Amino acid sequence: MPDLRSIETFLRRQIAVIGRLPEEKVTPESSLEMCGINSMAFVELLIAVENEYGIKLINGGLTGADLSSITALAARINSALK
Repeated sequence: MPDLRSIETFLRRQIAVIGRLPEEKVTPESSLEMCGINSMAFVELLIAVENEYGIKLINGGLTGADLSSITALAARINSALK
């Protein structure tokens, strides 16, 4: 099972690709909004998460707190994997 740090790394890389940002600009504290992730890009990110970890977050009850930072989203993914 992946740990929180590896999930964060995965998310940072995916967000950098989707948002067309240099990976070093995407920090664990970055919000998805700060990275330019709009609703279409968010769906793309959720599909990447589903493909990587086998979990569906689209109807998973994500909250604003879950999206407040990459670390928060990684923690939500981590808890869904348990």
